[in-house]
Amino acid sequence: MTLAIYFAQRFFVSFIRVFLAIGLLVLLFDFITNLNRLNGLESPVKNAFSLSFLRTTTYLSLAMPLIMMLSSLAFSVGLARNNEFIVSRASGLSALKSLLSVMFSAFMVGIVSIFFLDPIAGRMINSYEQKLNMLNSAKHPTILINDNGYWMRQTTLNGNQIIKASSASNNGKILHNLSIFNYNLNGNIVNRIFAKTGFLKPNEFILTQGVRWTDEKTLSNPKTGSQAFNFFRIPTDITPTQLLEGYAGPETISPWNMNKQIIKVKLSGFSILKYESKQMEQYARPFLFIIMILIGCVFTLKNVRKNNLGLSVVSAVIFGFSLHFFQNFSITLGRSGEIPLIIATWSPILSAGLVTIALFLHYEDG
Repeated sequence: MTLAIYFAQRFFVSFIRVFLAIGLLVLLFDFITNLNRLNGLESPVKNAFSLSFLRTTTYLSLAMPLIMMLSSLAFSVGLARNNEFIVSRASGLSALKSLLSVMFSAFMVGIVSIFFLDPIAGRMINSYEQKLNMLNSAKHPTILINDNGYWMRQTTLNGNQIIKASSASNNGKILHNLSIFNYNLNGNIVNRIFAKTGFLKPNEFILTQGVRWTDEKTLSNPKTGSQAFNFFRIPTDITPTQLLEGYAGPETISPWNMNKQIIKVKLSGFSILKYESKQMEQYARPFLFIIMILIGCVFTLKNVRKNNLGLSVVSAVIFGFSLHFFQNFSITLGRSGEIPLIIATWSPILSAGLVTIALFLHYEDG
């Protein structure tokens, strides 16, 4: 028990050091990027630092598997230099048994990152996007989705247009129960359009079975103020992809609310693959951290000589980065629907885990 606690303490010290070092590097590089982006705006240094601070947590959440692997590597290199692996094995413990406390610690770090780090990162990235939109002056359609339906705002030649739809289907290509309000440059309403169904086409919105009300005619003669139509076209830059982006991204949603979000998006007729992929990725993260621990330790299992320690470190880094890249690539295929999500998420972890355990057994016998 004493040895297990000692190993866990050594690992946590290594993890905190690596986490802070990576966090500072990410903050520095992102600050430089934002500073170049905001060049010419008011208070660029202050705004660049605040933007970088808000986004750093998201980068750290994405880089947690690599941070875990580097922490394990630092931990195992320290043990190898002091021959502490040899001492633990001489006491009768196998290599895997001596690392059980470290693997349990990594599992708990994975749980904490899911239920605490991810929600914090989601809130901060939302604040980042809001602040970035305030600083940018680019005009583009604004889309808001809430319990009342879809709210869209776009700029027209004569002013602004507000579009409200109660629901959507066919991956956002069809909108139902539409209300459209056109405003002039002074902010006064010009006309209103109510339609049963709308079809989003490239650069146009086709409305069916509706009524168009012109405010000027309505004020002078209410009988001539309305005009029924079967088909009506209005230009638009809104696309189904933008409608889907109106939903909160999976990275910004707390694990506690993910199931509700999946149901909400599914009922709207959009694809839920990226939300299900994020949820399954969260389920697999603690086990991925355990594999990263084993990868960081397996190449320094033996009492390696100092001239071979560098090779062991490079091997562990290449293995860990390869697993991280392969898992991201696999998840991308899963989100696009090319392969089942369960295979996309778990196959890299299971395959890397089997290879790592085989290496442990090989070095243990050797």
